[in-house]
Amino acid sequence: MHHKLKVKIVCQQETVQQVIGERTVQAVVRGVIVIPKQKPPAEQVLAVRTQVEDQEIDVISDKVIVQGKLVFNVTYVADFPHQPVHHVRGQIEFAESVHIPGTQAGMDAFKQITIETVKTEVDPKDPRRIIVTVILKIFVKVIEAEPKQLLINLPGARNLFTREEVKLDIVKAIGKRQVVVSDQVDVLQLFCGQKPCPKEIIDTISDVTIKKKEVLQDKVIVEGVLTVQVIYVADIPTQPVHHAHIEIPFVEFVDVPGARPKDMVTVQVRIEDVTARVKDQCQIMVTAVLEVTARVMEQIKKLLVVTIDKKLLDCLVNANAIRPVVLFLDQILNEEDQVQVTLREVVSIPHKKPDAQKVLEAVVTEIEVAETEVIRNKVVVRGVVTVKVVYVADRPDQPVHAFEAEIPFTTFVEVPGAEPGADVNVMVDAEFVQASIEDERRVVVKLVLKVTVRVTDIVQKKLFECLKPGTKIECPIPKEG
Repeated sequence: MHHKLKVKIVCQQETVQQVIGERTVQAVVRGVIVIPKQKPPAEQVLAVRTQVEDQEIDVISDKVIVQGKLVFNVTYVADFPHQPVHHVRGQIEFAESVHIPGTQAGMDAFKQITIETVKTEVDPKDPRRIIVTVILKIFVKVIEAEPKQLLINLPGARNLFTREEVKLDIVKAIGKRQVVVSDQVDVLQLFCGQKPCPKEIIDTISDVTIKKKEVLQDKVIVEGVLTVQVIYVADIPTQPVHHAHIEIPFVEFVDVPGARPKDMVTVQVRIEDVTARVKDQCQIMVTAVLEVTARVMEQIKKLLVVTIDKKLLDCLVNANAIRPVVLFLDQILNEEDQVQVTLREVVSIPHKKPDAQKVLEAVVTEIEVAETEVIRNKVVVRGVVTVKVVYVADRPDQPVHAFEAEIPFTTFVEVPGAEPGADVNVMVDAEFVQASIEDERRVVVKLVLKVTVRVTDIVQKKLFECLKPGTKIECPIPKEG
């Protein structure tokens, strides 16, 4: 015996952020650092410090391209009888393709690059060449936010369904703004006279790198660098074609009503137009129009339908009222664990600056998180704090001078349940900075940093998407008993 149940489809629309895919790959980068002629050749390498700079990420169909630059500071023993110690700096560019099925151009992507191993050796055939081998661990996650009508209730369906609280990353607010970024560069000054002045611009190739993003009340601040490769005809009789690499830093804001400090945010910058023209003597004027889109995210708990009796489900699906969906959702393992880091560093005043009599002010101008690594139950954070010190010079007229110093830091945060490969979001804030005179050439800087870490992992959740929200469906269901 069957009877008909009148079931109402009750739904709620949310713009849900789900994970398209993530993957960790290892990449081997090999290259050579050439010691310049003004420095002596090397006998052996003493130490090498490596960091990743100028990271870029591009999402295409089923792939993510990660590019960057490895910067090396190498200390070596010179191949001279008294064996003095010297230093050389070098860089190697790298690019890696990460296969993630389902990705499409325009999707948001996040990366985390960890330097696992660095090996160096002096080339036995040429003591001016240092051979470098680096093993990188590259973690990539691609996400997409799209509106979905999620099934939250089935009034009239008796006990033929169950509900539970599900954590969802939802788009809380979206802001979009067009901005103009421009700069004027002198080719002779920029390249120290090594490149000729331009007569005519042939072409431009441009890219944008986001360096920092910060959520304020109803606003998102975006810091980035516009990189423009300018191909030009030189202003000399033979008119050869030359190339100029120009970097233009920018800081812009996007109005995002509803945004609050500490909210998660994703930012996309699209280059709409770039023009370059020759201006006055040896100068190039570059102007770009950028479209900046900021999405502020929030993780909420919502009571959703997670299971439906098979006969009722078949009826609702056949009526095109709902359909089962599988969402890959980020789940927070911890509620933003925090640690305080206290630093005391003695920094030297640059040689070109005069001796110091007293410090007037110290301010933090930049905090860069250079590397994060998730190990079992912990997150290791490494970074650099840039501090600007303003001081009175030890001269009769007491002029005021300033210099910047970079102070590295390393700390770890306990995160129970964290495993290698999990995604991590790190925020570092300077809570206190103070500087004082150590002696006429050195300044003591004291810092207190607050390091906030949030670790997420992917959970696969079976839910139901509404195709006819608010409608009533009649379903023949066998009578109980």
